[in-house]
Order: sequence, then structure tokens, then C-alpha cells
Amino acid sequence: MLIDPAWQGQVEFYELVFGTWLAYVFLVLLFEKVLGQPLDEWRYMLANFTGAGAFWINHYFQYSGFWLWLINLYTLWFFIVWYLCCVKPAKRSWAWQAGALACGLVYSVVFILFENIARYGVDTLGYSEFWFMLAAYLGFVGVILWRGRQVSSG
Repeated sequence: MLIDPAWQGQVEFYELVFGTWLAYVFLVLLFEKVLGQPLDEWRYMLANFTGAGAFWINHYFQYSGFWLWLINLYTLWFFIVWYLCCVKPAKRSWAWQAGALACGLVYSVVFILFENIARYGVDTLGYSEFWFMLAAYLGFVGVILWRGRQVSSG
């Protein structure tokens, strides 16, 4: 067996799915409203997908002896993608780029907070994870409609 079940962490799939659509909305608003730098839709998608990828490490390897190495390498990978995909193409001042790079950390914290809303709802409030999956499904439909209108209207 390649992945030892004893390594598996407490991060669950419903948390990831619930957090992903909300993190996407946050990411778009962060770049468009706060940083004043709208991105191509594929750049939002790549940044959000890369942010969501930490789930693999925290779900499958959290209790492995090499988790810290994996999560640190993945964090480095995330910031490289964030910089090359979202920050560098803007060709803005070094101060703006430093702030936009720091926003990668803000985005990561907010993503984790969104995931933890679902965890809190299930573990503390006793809701079924079904409701968070349903909310995520509807959230993704809303994001698709919202961003589809944005892209088609120019």
C-alpha cells in the first residue's frame, strides 16, 4: 500500500468543497476590488486550484513523518504559482507586487477559515455534511453564473 491509512488527517472532503467556492469568490474580489487588477479567469482558476491542493497533503499525509516537508514544499509551490500566475503578469511596482504576494497568505488563511465553517457546522453544531455539500453545489452554480456573465459581457 502506497498511502498508510494511519497517516490520514482530520480534513474532510466536504470542508474542501465548501471552502473552495467561497475562496474563489474571495480571490476574485481580492484582485478586482482590493488590488485593482482583474485577472483572466484561468488565472483565478489555477490559483484557487493550487490553493485547494493542500487538501491532499492534510487529508492523506497529516500524520506521516514527512508531513512538515510536504506541506512546506507545497506552500513554496503555491507561492511560486501565485507569483507567476497572478502577480508578475500585472507588471506593477515592486511595492504592489510585494503586497499582492502577501495577499497569497491572506487568501490561504481565508480559505482555511471557510473550510472551518463547515467543520464547525458538522462537528460542533451537529449539521449533516450533506448541507454543506448542497450549499457548495449551489455556491458553485452561483459562481459559474456570476463569472459567466462577467466574461461574456466583456
